[in-house]
Amino acid sequence: MRRWVLLGACWLLIACQPRQTGSENGVWVPNLRVVGRTQDYETVRYERDGVPLYAEIYRPKGKSRAPAVVLLPGGFVGVNANHRAAARRLAQAGYLVALPHMRGQGKSGGFIDFGLEDAVDVRGLAKSLPQVGGDGRYAYIGVSLGGAIAINAARNDPHVRGIVCVMTPMDFREQRQMLVNYGRTERAKRWDAWVGGSPDECPECWDARDPLKHVLEVRAPIMFIQAGEDVLIPVSQACRWRETRRAMGRTVYTVALTNDGKPWRGRLKERQRCALPFTGWGDLREDHLVFFPSLPHRTNDAVWDVALKALARWFEEGAHG
Repeated sequence: MRRWVLLGACWLLIACQPRQTGSENGVWVPNLRVVGRTQDYETVRYERDGVPLYAEIYRPKGKSRAPAVVLLPGGFVGVNANHRAAARRLAQAGYLVALPHMRGQGKSGGFIDFGLEDAVDVRGLAKSLPQVGGDGRYAYIGVSLGGAIAINAARNDPHVRGIVCVMTPMDFREQRQMLVNYGRTERAKRWDAWVGGSPDECPECWDARDPLKHVLEVRAPIMFIQAGEDVLIPVSQACRWRETRRAMGRTVYTVALTNDGKPWRGRLKERQRCALPFTGWGDLREDHLVFFPSLPHRTNDAVWDVALKALARWFEEGAHG
């Protein structure tokens, strides 16, 4: 009798444990738990393989359910005021916004690994957003490195509506060499430690994070926003992204805009000319390279207007595919 009591108690303890994860067609889907609230957002906590992860959820006013946008910050400094301002802008436009704290940054545990594990975390977060007010539709906006993580997260995902890449690097090896050329050798060594070695020491580590390889497996439309005066990310990388997508058989339209979002009529510098020819806007269910020739590595209202234009089209009923 005592044995059955003990067994019953064990089963009760197991049943009462919070379920940490679920799955959707084999994809990891976490359970989100609200652990904090501010005037602007809620903080949710979830876990993968014992690593605590956090995201901020921004809700649109007047909607119990809304299409979701996962906003992925760049850099390795965590969520900042600019990211939160962008999240509020998107929520005001009617979207449920998830702003994750990447591994080893902000509230999240774990270690920075240059976005590889982040991509798995992000895809699970996107799938879980109906738990907190998403309507099942979702898209990604990634800023700088966040765009590369978004591309990785969207690989072979038939449900993601689209990706906006804002000033996103497409060649990490080239980015690292630029750091060395600029005398930023300590930062280059830090990248090596996060990735698992230098490109010579561990080429497979860099291959696993290669955005130009990942885009080959993305079926969703990509809006790629490139700044012409970006000293961190050369225009040539955006041009290589366009070539890669076209080689897949994708249609890629190319649009050039001034910093206030009007059609560009000026001349291009030699290093910018690979972006030619400009085609003008096409159906936003197709890929677009949106080029701001005079913009530095910084977002502005025109950049966010382009992103919102893409989201509006992707979330139209029947616009998927």
